[in-house]
Amino acid sequence: MTLVQLLGWVEGIMLLLLAGLSVWSVAIVVDRRRAFSAGPAKAELDEAREKIRAEDQASLRAWVKGKSSPAAIVVQAALEIEGADPLRVDRGVRAALHGERARYEKGLNVLATLGSNAPFIGLFGTVLGVIRAFAALGESQVNMNTVMAGISGALIATAAGLFVAIPAVVAYNVYSQRLRTLFGDCESLRDLYLARFSGDATRGR
Repeated sequence: MTLVQLLGWVEGIMLLLLAGLSVWSVAIVVDRRRAFSAGPAKAELDEAREKIRAEDQASLRAWVKGKSSPAAIVVQAALEIEGADPLRVDRGVRAALHGERARYEKGLNVLATLGSNAPFIGLFGTVLGVIRAFAALGESQVNMNTVMAGISGALIATAAGLFVAIPAVVAYNVYSQRLRTLFGDCESLRDLYLARFSGDATRGR
């Protein structure tokens, strides 16, 4: 196998790799869209806040039944702590939110990695294509039109790398912001619960 053929094979592998990474990126974006769409709506958060402000734990227990959103998990974790000790409630809710955060963050690191590294994979493919074009020129004395055509084809790898990276970066930024907003709302719900119910543990003393 000549150098030109070897470089052609490697360049083709780079393009296939970028195609696979593009499919992987799209799959993660679709999956995260589905996950965040299942999160608590503003109406649900407002309803939870209203019930907490009413200081009606029986109503809250009925409200969380059948719900699996982070807001409902916050309320459920808080209600499970007997005596409403502020420190225990805070730790219980934090532990529950930690598990939920890991579920919502799934795949975001992959998007960040693809956004950072896909352009370099594409650039590597382009460099190999340029080397292959000039190697072909040296081996067979082809004309410059053929070399230019080879270089033009090599630049496809760079374009493919950017095609993978740009949507991955945009999706990562969008979902990271939604993650911060979602868990910011959940933390405010926890703080509201502590403000309304933390005194229960000391009222009977």
